[in-house]
Amino acid sequence: MSTAAVSNINPHRDQNGNIMDIHDGNTIRIGDTFFWYGAGYGDCQEMSTGCETDKVGSCGFNLNHTINLATSTDLIHWNFHGPIITDRPYGILFSPWVARSNTTGFYVLWFNLLPVIDGTGDFIHSYYVVASSESPYGPFKVVNKNVTGIEYQHLPDAPSIFVDDDGKGYIAFTHESTHINHVQQLAPDLTGPLPGGQISAQIGGGNNEGILMFKRQGIYYIMMGPCCCFCVEGSDIYVFTATSPLGPYQEQSNKVIAANVWHGQTGSVWFTGVDWILYGDRWQSAPDKIKAHDFSYWGPLIFNPNGSLQTLSWEETVQIRY
Repeated sequence: MSTAAVSNINPHRDQNGNIMDIHDGNTIRIGDTFFWYGAGYGDCQEMSTGCETDKVGSCGFNLNHTINLATSTDLIHWNFHGPIITDRPYGILFSPWVARSNTTGFYVLWFNLLPVIDGTGDFIHSYYVVASSESPYGPFKVVNKNVTGIEYQHLPDAPSIFVDDDGKGYIAFTHESTHINHVQQLAPDLTGPLPGGQISAQIGGGNNEGILMFKRQGIYYIMMGPCCCFCVEGSDIYVFTATSPLGPYQEQSNKVIAANVWHGQTGSVWFTGVDWILYGDRWQSAPDKIKAHDFSYWGPLIFNPNGSLQTLSWEETVQIRY
């Protein structure tokens, strides 16, 4: 076992010393290598309120967002590989998530796409796109240009893809009109919903986003927070648990971390091989106010013996075991 001291107040840099433009994605471990996938927003100057406008050309609503990859064996030194998808559709891209299908062996990439109508990103008609690759390095090629069969349409928020120990896949998602949350079963190749597959009951209330899903010691976890569009104040994180991937889910009594503690927004939870790490984006945190330079939050989750989670405190530097 090794330990890395990771900063939450300094940017992650690549092999050339450059700040890496990776946000709202997920990390997976393959062998001894960590693969960090995320959206690249480019060197635009952040708007004062994060989402002051969603007109094309506004920072965070450009048409040139990429999906980037960085790899590391020690969580400190990173190799930046740049964009990994070659044929993404036209639109405003957000929130990539990569998982591996146990059936096909392919790596599957989901992301959210906002179509552009009258020069503005149209949340109401947003949808998911799926790409795949034989290699975790890519390149990823689009195999499902507009996912259909999700129980609810209008899907502007991050898709969280989870593969259980038995190989069955699930998507945790948020519905735009009311921002309510569900889990639905996926097809074995993870490129779309399982026809006739089951869907959970509603998880939590409305006006939430940043949903994520993982499993530890037989307990399934769903996390989310109040809507927070590139917000500087951040959002609380609420936790729901179940003994089945489709629930029913029960809410824990405490928050994992409070908005005014971390000033971040939920992105993902990933496993180092030893620790479970909460990842979030600290929007508008970069001193130069360039979105590509915004900091990340990484914090090891602390579990009680019964599987419930303790509330995290702010730490400028965290010790991550792997």
